Amino acid sequence: MVSDPEASDIEVEANQSFEVVWSRVQLVLQWLIGIIVCAGLLGVFGDGWLSTTTRAFPSVPLSITYQRLLRANAPSDLTLAITGRLPGEALELSVGSELLDRGSIGSTQPGAADVSTTAQGVTYRFRLGPDHAGHVMLKLSLRQPGPVDMVLTANGERLALPLFVYP
Repeated sequence: MVSDPEASDIEVEANQSFEVVWSRVQLVLQWLIGIIVCAGLLGVFGDGWLSTTTRAFPSVPLSITYQRLLRANAPSDLTLAITGRLPGEALELSVGSELLDRGSIGSTQPGAADVSTTAQGVTYRFRLGPDHAGHVMLKLSLRQPGPVDMVLTANGERLALPLFVYP
């Protein structure tokens, strides 16, 4: 407890101009934090609603669901759905070398019946079931941050998928 009444009489005045500026700075920072949190929840920085997209090959009954915004060294699933009946007993899926220079494909589900590597990339051959339909999942992991185009070729049809890799 303070016993001396003169010791408690300190004349400190508020600096009104500083308080006004600081209040505005705090308000802007709070809005910025809120926008970043909402963007993260929606998928701007990785898995989420804004990151997931589906593209289809123009003339082959195949659609691809993938994450366009990835994290470096974090695995991501790329799902290829056969939406119609494919001719032939197998699906040949080639992944371009642009993607493989910056990352890798860890595994496929189901396992590929045959894998061949060329200077243009890697070609996977999947056996189709009796109905010539199904799903193929690739486990993708990229090492280097920045934009990259993933080029896929399925049964001779080419499709470029834009990706962005965060550090």
